[in-house]
Amino acid sequence: MGFHHYARALLASGMFIFVSAAHAEEERRELGPHVHGHGTLAIAVEGNNIQMELVAPGMDIAGFEHEAETARQKRAVEAALADLKEPLNLFELPDSAGCAVTSADVKIVAEEHEDDDAPAEADKTAGIEEHDDHHTEFRATYAFACADAAQVRSINFRFFDRFRDSWELNVTFIDADGETAFAVSREFRNMER
Repeated sequence: MGFHHYARALLASGMFIFVSAAHAEEERRELGPHVHGHGTLAIAVEGNNIQMELVAPGMDIAGFEHEAETARQKRAVEAALADLKEPLNLFELPDSAGCAVTSADVKIVAEEHEDDDAPAEADKTAGIEEHDDHHTEFRATYAFACADAAQVRSINFRFFDRFRDSWELNVTFIDADGETAFAVSREFRNMER
């Protein structure tokens, strides 16, 4: 279940007074499809269940933004996917919350820029490589079951230790108290609520 669908389901169930999935999408459009060094993380808490959705440009995660072509690039993608499938190694939740991963779904999505006026054939004849018009991003959705999710008042973002090309994550945190948006970065890597 995607985060936006999850947030809408929570809203429909009356769990949240204020949920703005459109706000996260609007913020993403303002950033543009790919702002290197910047990703987004949405966190939703319902009872003792937590859902997270991470979206980050390929450059931030694998060090390049086109489809892997060389053996070295393919190894980098495989290593990144393996690491992204271990969210508790990237997003350190308090031990007191007693959270365990119940699902981790990670994929790479290729996007094509739509702002190019010239047709693809003209781009090729102009000497522009085809992959320059395509960018990849990594998307991960996680679900956690916790003994006491209310204890998740802070998160240590070890994500920045693993993905050194990433500089900032725009985080949206949604729980029964409402929605909070903030940024964590390589310099300020702890979320405190």
